[in-house]
Amino acid sequence: MQYGSVHPALTAAFVSVALAACMPSHQMTHELPPGRTCPGSDGPAWYFPTEAGDNSRLEDWCLTVGPPVVELEASGSFLELRTGKPGGDLTVWSWNVAAGGGDVRRFLAEEAFLRCAGPGSTLRPEATHLVLLVQEGFRQSGDVPEAEDPGLVPRAAAEEARPGDRTDIVDIARDCGLSLAYVAASRNGHAAGGGEREDRGVAILSTLPLSDVWFIELPYEAARRVAVGATVRAASGHGLRLVNVHFTSAPPPARMLVTGNGSRLRQGLAVVDALEQVEAADSANADSISGPLSVLLAGDFNTWSNSETTLLRLRDSFPDSPDPLSQPTRGAFPTDHILFRRGYAGAPMTLNSSHARLEDRFHSDHHPVGIRIRFPAGSQSSGAPALEHLARPSSP
Repeated sequence: MQYGSVHPALTAAFVSVALAACMPSHQMTHELPPGRTCPGSDGPAWYFPTEAGDNSRLEDWCLTVGPPVVELEASGSFLELRTGKPGGDLTVWSWNVAAGGGDVRRFLAEEAFLRCAGPGSTLRPEATHLVLLVQEGFRQSGDVPEAEDPGLVPRAAAEEARPGDRTDIVDIARDCGLSLAYVAASRNGHAAGGGEREDRGVAILSTLPLSDVWFIELPYEAARRVAVGATVRAASGHGLRLVNVHFTSAPPPARMLVTGNGSRLRQGLAVVDALEQVEAADSANADSISGPLSVLLAGDFNTWSNSETTLLRLRDSFPDSPDPLSQPTRGAFPTDHILFRRGYAGAPMTLNSSHARLEDRFHSDHHPVGIRIRFPAGSQSSGAPALEHLARPSSP
């Protein structure tokens, strides 16, 4: 090493420690903080920041959006996980759909090989089961309340022109027979063209049933951001916990001074803290959880590079992750990631390839990214899900 030079790993560690020292707390709590009324205590569990300054802003934004939508069972005619392969396969996609910009229906037809027909929805025989983690999905509903303070209603997300109608993510899930967990982060403008109010947030759509749904309000950084977690299981009972996140993009300069330019890092550490609390609750309720779960964390991290501190710290918590993509996923930046951590100590697991980015953006401003999960055969103690090559089935 040349005199005076510093190894990049040491530099990253120093920067991470320095930012953590400057940042407000990233600690989370399962209890509704003082002064909070929104969201209510009904439904799935929530995790909140402990910082009072975060909660005063999050309360205002929360009051402008509608309630979550959770439909645990898929209504479509989907087979069990493929019986011809050990344990069965599952393909997980993560995609920022730019509110109404992304053509989710065409994506499901061309990449997931899903025929949308309500309860008659089916997968092609050679396709795998599907999980789609959506960021910036929008919901159009009378359940979205009037906003008393117009200043808390952000402009509607800009959308690319595309053929066909805009369709909200709840309608897509129902029309395609998918299970759903949707939670809004913010309003999507004041009203749609027809006068119906919209909100936007994150969603998990799946051909498999969902269980153990929970939500996170991320620490406040320029706007309200939320995350959603849920579990899917193979026919053998092996479980995969899914966590879908959308971190802040570019906070204002004044906020960067407060956090030491660590806004995304703070939100990432908050997700890890909330996840640790979820897993601690699992341990305390061992009778209701069938073995330790592997975890897949994915979404729009809004990172500018694969060496950003946020991503490096999260990869420390998800040591079985595939290599980062070498291709950008939004413009020139690698914003979208899939991370993985197996939940079965000592279990054999092979990582056969990095995950894949689709060339077609389907009229969104982000490329979808995906990965194949192979569940092990046999009992739950025999192994963890493995990451596999993501190969597109041949066309008929």
